Amino acid sequence: MLEAVASLVLTTSTPFIQYAPPSNRRPPRIEAVIDRGPIFELIVRCSSGTAIVSYSKVERLYCGPKGGCGGNRDEVFRKSCG
Repeated sequence: MLEAVASLVLTTSTPFIQYAPPSNRRPPRIEAVIDRGPIFELIVRCSSGTAIVSYSKVERLYCGPKGGCGGNRDEVFRKSCG
């Protein structure tokens, strides 16, 4: 559900923070989306904590805290949580 909200958020420019309700989905999952103007900060739940992944609205790239950017969200999430 939050992935659908995140996809919708990535196509809009209205600033807001969206929090996800707990679920039984497998990690990593998006817990919150924070609109920072030209980027979104995605708070991702990992098995060992959380990671903050940024998404550039302009370049359409995800960037993780461990370096490296890419267009594949799931790959960046795995690297960020790994």
